[in-house]
Parts: sequence; C-alpha cells; structure tokens
Amino acid sequence: MPTSDVRVVRLTDERLRRLERRMAAVEAEQRSRRAQLDETSERLDQAIDVLTRLVRVVAVQNRRLTRSFAQVNARLDRTTRAIVKGRTADQRRMLQLERRLTALERRLLRA
Repeated sequence: MPTSDVRVVRLTDERLRRLERRMAAVEAEQRSRRAQLDETSERLDQAIDVLTRLVRVVAVQNRRLTRSFAQVNARLDRTTRAIVKGRTADQRRMLQLERRLTALERRLLRA
C-alpha cells in the first residue's frame, strides 16, 4: 500500500505542476493581451485626436465657403437685378422709339 500512496502523491504533484504551468501560460497570455489592448487604446486615442482636429479644420473651411457662397450669391443677385432693370429700361426705350417711328410714319403718309 505505501507504494500506491507515493504514486498517488506523485501524480497529484505532476498534475499540480501542469496546472501551474497552464496558469502561468494563461497569465502570460492575459498580460500580452492587456499590453495589446493598451497599445490599441493608445492608437485609438491618437486617431480620435487627429480626427477631432480634422473636423475642426473642415468646420472652419465650411464656414468660410458658406460665407463666400453667400457673398457670391449676393453679387449674382445684384447683377441679375441690374440686368433685369437694364433690359426693362431698354424695352421701354424701344417701345418709345417704336411709337415715335410709327407716329413719324403716319405723318409722312398723311403729308
């Protein structure tokens, strides 16, 4: 019987050593993954900072473009109004000239 007890103890000691090696491997893997997660988190923070700066730059450019477009639209509106006024004035002048010409033709035909 004493030999079987020694054998049982040896098997238990061996299992315990294997379990300790497995636990050490699992802990090492966890440390490695934590380090990877820390690196990933750091890279994500850097990406967020860069994207935040880009959003700010794009927002400023968008405001400038919006302002520029508003100025261009205002100029276009003023130009359009001036052209319409000019055409309206030209049309009035043409109508007056046409009436004068018609009146002159009538005078010539009567005389």
